[in-house]
Amino acid sequence: MPIRDRPRSIWLLGLLLGQLSVRACIGGIALLAAPSGSLVGLSTAPLQNTPLGDFFLPGLALLLAFGVVPAIVCYGIYANRGWAWSGALLVALALFIWIGLEVGIGFTRPTVFLNLGTALAIVGVAAYPAVRHDLRTGPA
Repeated sequence: MPIRDRPRSIWLLGLLLGQLSVRACIGGIALLAAPSGSLVGLSTAPLQNTPLGDFFLPGLALLLAFGVVPAIVCYGIYANRGWAWSGALLVALALFIWIGLEVGIGFTRPTVFLNLGTALAIVGVAAYPAVRHDLRTGPA
């Protein structure tokens, strides 16, 4: 059943990207404010085998890649832009890569599972035929 002449699945995709954007903005800003990870309860110990000494760069990447970009894709979904479908899939792909890096470095936070669920849900909803058709055809 459509909501405002758009399939519900379109709104679900926007909701998935929106919650990711909000969570990433909060986390990214917290890591930028306290690069030691103290605001979010992170230890820099897993970063010892990386070129990073603190969470400033990961916080910036989190804020931009998963805070700002999904917000832009949400706008594209709302405005029925043809690029929004590809944008949603790119966000999910980037999130899969982020999760792989987190796990590879040694982070075992519960947010890994939340992010994995979000990435899988974005791909699943984006693959839904009504979403593909609605977003790939652009404005009517």
